[in-house]
Parts: sequence; structure tokens; C-alpha cells
Amino acid sequence: MAFLLTLSSALGVHLPRYNPGNDSVKVLRFHNFNLEDSLRSENERQVFLQDQGVFSDEILELEYETIDASSVPHVHDFLKSRGSSSSSPTCPDCSPSKMKNTFHAAAYPVFTTSSQLPISSFEAMSKPSKKRPASRPQSPSQRLKFQRSKSPSFVKAPTARQLRAKRKTELARARRRGAAQRRDGGNEVSQRVLETAQSAIPMHVDGFNALSMLASDPGWIGTKELPQAKLPPASKLKDFNWDGKVTVVFLDRLDRIWSVLGAPPPKAKDWKEVNCGLMQALEEYDRNSTFSSKDMSNRRAGDLGTNSYAIRNTGVSHGGGQREPGNVAVCGLRNKAAVAALSKNQYMGRLVGHTGRLYTTFANRLASESRRVCQELHKKNPELIFPSHPSPNGGYWAARSYNTAGWNESGAAVTVRHTDFGNWAPGWCCVTAIGSFDPDKGGHLILWNVGLRIRFPPGCSILFPSAVITHSNERIQPEEKRYSVVQYSAGGLFRWVYNGFQTDESVLDGLKEKELKRWQEDRRCRWKEGVRLYTKWYELVKGDYKGKELEEESDLTDYEYESESDLTQYEYSTDEEVV
Repeated sequence: MAFLLTLSSALGVHLPRYNPGNDSVKVLRFHNFNLEDSLRSENERQVFLQDQGVFSDEILELEYETIDASSVPHVHDFLKSRGSSSSSPTCPDCSPSKMKNTFHAAAYPVFTTSSQLPISSFEAMSKPSKKRPASRPQSPSQRLKFQRSKSPSFVKAPTARQLRAKRKTELARARRRGAAQRRDGGNEVSQRVLETAQSAIPMHVDGFNALSMLASDPGWIGTKELPQAKLPPASKLKDFNWDGKVTVVFLDRLDRIWSVLGAPPPKAKDWKEVNCGLMQALEEYDRNSTFSSKDMSNRRAGDLGTNSYAIRNTGVSHGGGQREPGNVAVCGLRNKAAVAALSKNQYMGRLVGHTGRLYTTFANRLASESRRVCQELHKKNPELIFPSHPSPNGGYWAARSYNTAGWNESGAAVTVRHTDFGNWAPGWCCVTAIGSFDPDKGGHLILWNVGLRIRFPPGCSILFPSAVITHSNERIQPEEKRYSVVQYSAGGLFRWVYNGFQTDESVLDGLKEKELKRWQEDRRCRWKEGVRLYTKWYELVKGDYKGKELEEESDLTDYEYESESDLTQYEYSTDEEVV
């Protein structure tokens, strides 16, 4: 009985009620069919097989056969008349009062496989059929109205007032969406974002001048050599205990914003979920990727032994001997699929959208120049694939780097003291810490040029010119995990666009003597022009974050600096250890 009850419920079959007054009776027949077609869920499949002792991948299907029951006083006798060798199960009670509401039968399966099921009896109560209305509506609209009115989940049609309110809400959302796209296209920010930025905490770094940061002679990229004599020792580092809840901006002595400690969005109450979701996505990306020994050996990890980690870059880059900009190569179908899945992750979209707003708000001229270069490159070569961004106008960085554990089980992305000299010199690099670690015990970011050791909580971002600022981060605890997502733009891309989509060698071939002198003079002023793109704090406070209001004096007068570096206070003896 349990077998047929389970089977009938799984197949959605209602067994008919036997009524002696009827002229026909439906007899159940069984035929093999695939298990997947009837028992959809794995739980139903396992329960059915366990109850019936079936270990094959097939079960039985019900088939109706209508026969004349006028000469059959009882179903058991009818089954015997069909030639069954087995005796019918004992009927508990076949009185007319019982037979009126129940249907008793014996099931004799017909098998096409070697698996046999035990003969079972069943007693199923059938529900009386509902009375049909005398006449049904004929038109489609009337039938639909009739079906909805008879449905238990019937909901009345919305009123005209409700429809007007819904339409008004949709129009308001469309206007806000259009305004956001127009702001994004013009590299603008909303008033709410601007007010949040104005509430940031400004921090002056004593005696620091942004022009004192060392860039290459043309001013496009940084320098490979670290200014060892101008960097402070570890013993003289100053701790900056950032709580990660309020955005902090670092200013030089001329009020230029040169770095931002970006807190999560104020209204994003679920930002911890974003951090956890990104950590899980990076772990999955790590498992689904393969890393060569070249991927694991990188100069940023230095000589850290087991704490080395893998770096995989995506996006567009130029430099290092490339004849023209191209996509960063990701070898292997498995690695390409892992990178694509990580780029499309919803939490990754929220992160890059938030960091893009930070860049646009606190360094609007830098962000506008960076996006313009990316758009010019894509217009020139549509085959270039830039990192995904939620904005239809694209992102602000040409490439993205995922620093993961690779073969290292500790999941600790730790870097030694270095500069990312290949990046655009004045441009900001965005570093986001992802993972589960105690920021009080490790993971601090050190900016050596200014002697700051910054507490760096997970889920937070720091934007700074990594091409000209020497930086590193500290170890975390052995049982903890720390990943990082880095967004940057190569300086060679800006040089390529500035030269009219050609290299410096191609430009020099066609220059005359006067043009060559002008070109060399332009190279000497390029670093100053790049620093000129930095937003000043008083511009942001006044709401002029784009810097449209020019002062009477030229901004270039602010860029005159002393021959001695501002970091002479950090001179130290040669016998003191540097870490």
C-alpha cells in the first residue's frame, strides 16, 4: 500500500472511487519508465527506492484501461479472471457502505526488466469531484476573469489611482537613472556623494610636497631605483590607527589631496557581506586557476619564502618592449574562465563602482584624464578589453590585478618595500584589502616616503600614486587570510595616446631641430603638469571638485620647491637596520 500511495502522489494521480452504479471501472497497469520523469527531487527518489527496495534506475508508470464492469461483481474476481496465478490480497471489508467511498484492488505489475517489486495492496480515499458550473464563459476575457475569480490567490485588479502611483514611481526612477548616467558621462558626482566627501577628515603630512615624489624624466612612469637615503627606518614609522569607518584624505603642504583612505559607503549596511562574498569568490578563483612558477615569483613578494603569492593581471597594458597597447595575456581556458567569473561577480561590481566614485570625487581631473585615455584607446582599437565596470561609460583604470594565495595555503598577500614604477606616475592606484584577518595584528600598509604605518581593515580601499610612493604591507597571522584587488593604469598608455598613437621613437624620427627642443621642454614640465591635476582640499569644500575656478595667480607657482628634499628629516646612519 505504501508503494502505490507513494507512486500515486509522485505522479499526481488521483485514484477513482469505485461505485457499483458506474458502468466501468479503471484498472491500474504498470510499465517501466525513467525515474527522472516522475520523481524530480533527489529526496523523493531516495525515499521511493528505499521503501520499495529498488536499486535500478527505473520505476513504474500508471496506465489506465477502461473495461466493462457490469459482469464483474468485485475487482478481485475480475483480476482472477485475467489469469493471475497469485491469489488476491484479503479484502478487509467489502460491504456496500465501504465500497461506496473506497476502491479496493490488487496490483499486478508487468515488468520488462529483471527487477521485481513485491505485490502490494492499497486503499485510497478519493475526493468527490467538484460540481462544474452550468455554463462557462466563452470569450477569452471572460474565461480569464472566471479563472482569476475562482483562484485561491485571486488579487483584484489595481485601481486607477494605484496605476498612476506606479507610473509616477517608474518615471522618477528613470529620471534618477538618466541623471546618474549623465553625471557619470561627465565625470560628475551627485550632491549626496559630494556632501559625504566634504565630511571626510583631512590630514596634513608635515613638510610633505607632492612634487618631491620621484618620477622618471619624461614624467609618464616612476623610477626603478628606490630612494634609499630618503626613506625613514622602521623604528621611526608613525602609526595611523584608521578605523576604516570614516574616509580620510592626506594633504601635502599646499593642500593638494595626494592619497585617500576610502571607507565603505555610508549607507551600505551590508558591506561586510561584500567583503565575505569577494573573499569566497577569490577563493573559488584561486581553486579554479593554475599558476606557473613565473606567476608565483614576483618582485613584490621579495624573499618571503612560503608567503609568496600569485599575481594575475587583466585588462590593457603597454610597456616593457611592446610595440603597441594590447590585452594582458591570460593563458589557458581554465584560467580565462576563472577570471571571467570573478569579473562578473556582483560583489566585484559593487567594489569597483564604489572605488570609481572615490576616484572621481577626490581626484576628478585625474579620473577624467584616465577615463579619457581608456575611451580613446578603445575607440582606436575596439579589440582592447578593459576591466568590467558597472558604468556604461567604462571604468577609470585600464587594468586590474588579483593578488591571491596561489599555492600558498595561508592566503596571505604580503609585499616588501617597492614601487609600481610602470604605472602612470601622477595617477592613483587603488588597493582593496579583502579577507578575514585582525587589522590590529597585521596587514598594515606602510607609506615609506611619509613614514606612515596605516591600519588597513578588510573591505576598505586606499588610493595613492603607487608609481612614485614606496610602499609595502605587513604580515598577518598564520591562520588568517588576506587577498587584495588592485586597480591601476600603465603609464605607457598615456604616452601612446599623447604621441598620437605612436611610440617616442616614431615621434622623434619626424621632428626637426626646433620641434625637438619643444618636445624636450615638454618632457621636463610633464611631471609638474601631472601634479597639477590633483584636487585641492579647499576646492572640494567649496564644491568645486572639478577645479573650474582658477586663481588669479598661475597654479604653476605652487610647484616651485626647494632643491633639498622634504624628506631630509629622515636621513639616518648607515648602521641602522632598514626593513
